[in-house]
Amino acid sequence: MKKVLGIICVLTFLILGCVQKSTEQSKDFRSGWELVFRSGKKGETLFGSKAKLIEAVRSGYSVRVGWGGRRQSDTTKSVEHVADAQFLTIANSNEVFAQIQPIIGQNPGLEKDTLDMVFRENLQWTLMVGTNGFSDRLTTERLQDTIQGHRSRPTEVSWFVEYPVKSKTKGPIPLWAK
Repeated sequence: MKKVLGIICVLTFLILGCVQKSTEQSKDFRSGWELVFRSGKKGETLFGSKAKLIEAVRSGYSVRVGWGGRRQSDTTKSVEHVADAQFLTIANSNEVFAQIQPIIGQNPGLEKDTLDMVFRENLQWTLMVGTNGFSDRLTTERLQDTIQGHRSRPTEVSWFVEYPVKSKTKGPIPLWAK
């Protein structure tokens, strides 16, 4: 009887140890889109870890950036944008910059009874944002292929990473390193 009780105790400890290890491993594995970092207008960390973002960029994972704003005259009127980063730069191993693909301009009808969004077919714009709060927007007139406007201003940005199924971040070295 003591032997059976001893075997049951050993098996219980083994099973609990495996469950604990499995739970710990699952914390290291990610999959799907995840907000990993949010930078403030002065480059301050509002959420997450810039190091995790840099690690994800070096690992070649897809990144999306999100930003938005509210009207100063009526803070109930707002827009939020999310776009895939098409070109990413890590500068000095501690800041990330992302460019989005140019889009046809749009004009939200925030003041209307029925909210709508219409194209501004003659305008196209693109944006570059950084983890240090920097953003630069370039607007072009599509039909004449001329620069319509160029504006830099501090922007809060949310940085999302898409982790492949059952991926584990490895802490890759800088892309310039041998």
